[in-house]
Amino acid sequence: ADGSVAVVQGNEQEQVGPDCTVNFCENDLASGFLQKYKINVPEGQNAANCEGCSITMELIFEGEAWLSIAFSEDGKMIGSEAVIGIPGSIPQKYMLGGYDVSTIQLMPEEQQTLTDASITATNGQTIMKFTKLMSEPGEIEILFGDNEFLWAHGSDATLAYHGGSRSSFSLNLSGSGFVGGTATEPTENPVTNDEADGSVAV
Repeated sequence: ADGSVAVVQGNEQEQVGPDCTVNFCENDLASGFLQKYKINVPEGQNAANCEGCSITMELIFEGEAWLSIAFSEDGKMIGSEAVIGIPGSIPQKYMLGGYDVSTIQLMPEEQQTLTDASITATNGQTIMKFTKLMSEPGEIEILFGDNEFLWAHGSDATLAYHGGSRSSFSLNLSGSGFVGGTATEPTENPVTNDEADGSVAV
């Protein structure tokens, strides 16, 4: 088997992409920023209708900085839920309530359900890893289908404004793959239509 997903149409099969339940799939989020992920399906379950499915993610950044991947319902930062990794600590889950660091709220202890979570920054490269349940009570569900994600990274290990080093993107976990925004280079005091002046954000 080649690890691809096949859709049956009549008597024919159409290959639509790699099977990310078998092997890690990869997305180039931006220059020097790679996402790898794999869907973990418990025995006796199937990914399309699964209880207990989880996703393992690995973010590899060419630089030493904090990293973030967020799960969104509309592709916007406010209201999204993120995993943020700061070198020297363990990646944790946060609520993104606004564009200022003070509005980035650590989720309660009972919601800190990540497993195998780590972040390391060595030799000019930062790697964040974690496994997260795809469906958790009171949280945005990660679907075996179309999802809206956001990524961001800092310029160093201090959580602060990311400048232009962020973007939203769409990702279909059933194998159709990545459709996303393109990162922009950090700018000095950048402001967008939906960001407040002078804010710092993930």
